[in-house]
Amino acid sequence: MKDVSQLTALVCDHGLGIPVAQRLAKGYKRVLYHCPNCEGFPTINRCIIGYNMDGIEKVEEMWRIKNEVDVWVFPDLGFADIQYELESQGRKIWGSRDGDSLEIYRQKFHKVLARLGLEAATFTPVQGLNALRVHLKNAEDKYIKISQFRGSLETHHWRSWDLDEGWLDVLAVKMGPAKELITFLVFDAIDTPLEIGGDTYCVMGKWPSLMLHGDEAKDHSYLATVTPREEMPDKIQDVLEAFGPELAKYRYCNQWSMELRILDDKAFFIDPCCRLGLPSTLSQLMLWENLPEIVAAGADGECIDPEPAAKYSSECIITTKSERDQWPVIRIPPELDEWTGFGNCFKIDGKIAFPADEGQGNEVGWLGGIGDTIPAVINAMHEHTDFLPEGLDADTDALVDLLIEAEKSEKAGIEFGKLPIPRPETALNI
Repeated sequence: MKDVSQLTALVCDHGLGIPVAQRLAKGYKRVLYHCPNCEGFPTINRCIIGYNMDGIEKVEEMWRIKNEVDVWVFPDLGFADIQYELESQGRKIWGSRDGDSLEIYRQKFHKVLARLGLEAATFTPVQGLNALRVHLKNAEDKYIKISQFRGSLETHHWRSWDLDEGWLDVLAVKMGPAKELITFLVFDAIDTPLEIGGDTYCVMGKWPSLMLHGDEAKDHSYLATVTPREEMPDKIQDVLEAFGPELAKYRYCNQWSMELRILDDKAFFIDPCCRLGLPSTLSQLMLWENLPEIVAAGADGECIDPEPAAKYSSECIITTKSERDQWPVIRIPPELDEWTGFGNCFKIDGKIAFPADEGQGNEVGWLGGIGDTIPAVINAMHEHTDFLPEGLDADTDALVDLLIEAEKSEKAGIEFGKLPIPRPETALNI
């Protein structure tokens, strides 16, 4: 493999991969960043993403400079055709290729689970919103999902008709005349409190020998321990063994995350993450000291092992207070440069700004910390939180829930790291 300090990489994504580009810039000679904007009436909100961010160069037209690029990096979904075209030209690619379809198309994913002999949650496909109303009239405790249009509907927990009928009315307005074209997937709840996860990367069907055994408080916080693959929970290893050959068919080369719900002796693989995981990506950016080499080697078809900087990591989402149409603007102190990751943003006059986006909410990034023990990680998270400027918040107290989850796992015989798990209340920032 060529010395990465002599390489030029181009990172192409929708805006969330900016921290990946900045981390690669610490090892590569040059990192270019491209966030496509193909609208007929472009907005500055989209066009400015990635502008002036530390360590990277934003480029508007990637095809014109393709001969300057050694490694092409696609950390997110949705660029399979571009990856295959570049590959046909002999270019080195880090990306999911068509493997992203396993995440985008849920029914396809469940057919693959059945073919591989893995447990799958049961669901009923329902065509159109009117039929969904009928189906849910007497239903309770269901999870509603759709394929492909994740920006239109994230997973929704349906409690009961008397509590959630109004949600269907909102959905009718949101989807308009297209509401009858959507196939809704109504999943039965899996009645178990036990959930386990694994976060790693896959290169042409091969897995590294070290990965992250992680617990997540949904879209909020994350706690992980660096774990040898052969010491991961058995059910996680079953998924890795089954999906390695499957991902090899796509020439998959990207991050990979899996979430399993455990019920008795069964493990239900809920949703694959065939891209940069949120959370889990910041942990890998912080922990894997040789990340630039991992990506360069992977783009060349070689799976090399990560070199961890510590044994544990944690992340919490960063939120800001802002009005609906306001562009949040923040100033991050240098003490947090390597412990934060921000996407869908740009930099101006030393400040990071986030273009107004209806789907963005108040979440702007992630705050992280690493250490060789869980208490060390918790202390690091509290210290880093103290550096957050006024107007930003990272709820590190949510780590209490993750310690409770880790305790549940260990009581069920699923080891979380080699060291004792501290009492959950020790995570409180008092």
